[in-house]
Amino acid sequence: MISFTRHCFIVASMFLAFQAYAQDATKPDSTVQLGEVLVSAFRTGTILSSTSLLKSETITRAGLTKMACCTLSESFENSAAANVAYTDAISGAKQIQLLGLAGIYTQTLAENIPVLRGLASTYGWSYTPSSWLESIQISKGASSVVNGYEAIAGQINMEFRKPVSGESVYTDFYANDLLHLEENVAARWQLNEKLWTGLMLHGTQSIHPEALAEQHDRNRDHFLDAPKTQNVNLYNRWFYLDEENGIQSRSGVKFVYDDRFGGQDASCHDLVEGIPYFEAPVKNTGFTLYNKTGITVGAKPGTSLGIINNFTWHEQRSAFGRKTFNGKQASWYANVLYSSYLNTENHRYTAGASFAYDNYDTEFLDSLEWNQTPLTRLNRTEVVPGIFAEYTFSGIEKLTLVAGLRVDYNSRYGWLVTPRANVKYDVSDHIIVRASAGRGYRSANVISENIGLMASSRQFDLSQINSLDMERAWNFGGNLVLYIPTWGGRQATLSLDYFHTRFQNQAIVDIERNRNAVFFYNLAGRSFANAWQADLLLTVFRGFDVFAAFRLNNNRITYSGDNRRIETEKPLVSSYRGLVNLSYATALKRWVFDVTAQLNGQSRLPGLNGYDSQKRYSPAYPVYFAQITKNSKRFDVYLGVENLLDYKQENPITGWENPFQRDFDASMIWGPLAGRKIYLGFRLRLGEMM
Repeated sequence: MISFTRHCFIVASMFLAFQAYAQDATKPDSTVQLGEVLVSAFRTGTILSSTSLLKSETITRAGLTKMACCTLSESFENSAAANVAYTDAISGAKQIQLLGLAGIYTQTLAENIPVLRGLASTYGWSYTPSSWLESIQISKGASSVVNGYEAIAGQINMEFRKPVSGESVYTDFYANDLLHLEENVAARWQLNEKLWTGLMLHGTQSIHPEALAEQHDRNRDHFLDAPKTQNVNLYNRWFYLDEENGIQSRSGVKFVYDDRFGGQDASCHDLVEGIPYFEAPVKNTGFTLYNKTGITVGAKPGTSLGIINNFTWHEQRSAFGRKTFNGKQASWYANVLYSSYLNTENHRYTAGASFAYDNYDTEFLDSLEWNQTPLTRLNRTEVVPGIFAEYTFSGIEKLTLVAGLRVDYNSRYGWLVTPRANVKYDVSDHIIVRASAGRGYRSANVISENIGLMASSRQFDLSQINSLDMERAWNFGGNLVLYIPTWGGRQATLSLDYFHTRFQNQAIVDIERNRNAVFFYNLAGRSFANAWQADLLLTVFRGFDVFAAFRLNNNRITYSGDNRRIETEKPLVSSYRGLVNLSYATALKRWVFDVTAQLNGQSRLPGLNGYDSQKRYSPAYPVYFAQITKNSKRFDVYLGVENLLDYKQENPITGWENPFQRDFDASMIWGPLAGRKIYLGFRLRLGEMM
């Protein structure tokens, strides 16, 4: 199936490119020929918003091309707010961290529609190509109640290419020295004066010829350094605009097919005769259909009704040696919201109702000799109707206050009350102060969200999994932004922030009580995360930008069991992260040079001998990136290198000599798995530019 789909993708790509060329070639000549007028502007890769109510960092289109951000999971290398790490050394799955917390505590939105929930969150960060995106907004702390109660650490919102703007056809191609290939095509058409459509395609293929066998097992641990992958994504968008009647509607359908194979195969080095391969095949299939419609209501300016519907179906089939996890998820999200104001625009409000339905049909099996976990079905259905209201006050000059409350009824966990508040005050033209506070909830899918632990010989203790309660947490934070005048009429931006997240309940994943087991249970004690961060954005001279950031994390968690309760540092969370990005563009951005340096702090490693064992820490390590881009009106080519100094975590897989014995573990990942990577790519724009 994947071979047929890949051929269809290539044919479609050629067709779209040819059609754009044909449209250009058949345009009639104009009767008046105008001289070329070129308007250029330099836009930084990162924007620290001065108008957003929340502490918000935007990664722009320019930022997404600073390095080979092939997918969403690779788009945060120039951000200190969020960072991405592998869950294990076998599957290639990645997870983000925001405020020192796993990405499951950050609500992910696609143009303000919740996505990457449940089973899709495990591998979903690699399913959105960065070339499909216009920008990514990262907001920290308590957010709006309009989008639900699941945002605890913050929100990440993706803005996609719009069918109403941009080039007629865009295509890019990427390849690295490990023969990992990616191609993207985006095309758009205006069908009539009110209707537009767009089609985006993505394909990934990793090639493993026998001649490069050593390249795919550089550390000679008998395991592939990265999984073999075949991935196809399709996204069709529709945009309808009736300005006369005040109606705007956006619809779309997305499909993803992901087939990856990790572990051992015949291309690995010197496999021991008589020991079977440790194979890790993973297949994901997903389908999404949505509609988002806004209608102007009445004669009051700014009064509107919004209706959102989003349906998602996702299936995952995975095996790690003799452990298997299979599941299906069907989800429906609906939201109706009415926005208007009281008396004046200084008193705005949004009120509405939402409905969420999630059905999970999952099963887990462990057939290792000493584990022998029978087939365990973990089915769950949640039905969540809710109502919400949010009030915005801007009646005092330079002060904006937003207070929101939502009330939901979860069919499994009962009533959930979510208060949130945000305030922003412009002290002067050069000083902005923000503060936020709010509550959030989420229901855990502990196996799929900790899929990396399946890449080990640990026994999964599921005795308390059906008694896990809803996760509940408060988040408090503040932000100070200073705009500092510099030379040439420019100004530097300095941002300082602090956020504290405190859990009232958390689904604890305990890998420290016993090195050969993992336990799941409700929090009994304290669990919190403190995050401090400073960002500096400076234009030294026209075309030369500097972005520097530094973050400190202090995370504590309480483990309980064996009649003991231990509070300690949360494992595998980097204690700090520093980042410097230098970007220089020549006149008209003909040439662009980018260099990024990261310094990742030490993280505590899980204990080997149960609670209270001697603490061990990973080393701090640097990672460097560099890229050169040659731009032209229609064609760009770029050459770059990731992990310039070839830094890698030594021996990421323990017990690799026999993966079917105790103490085998490929899930204790704190650093880079792949070494130096050299890549080449190009971008091509065809057709009319809007």
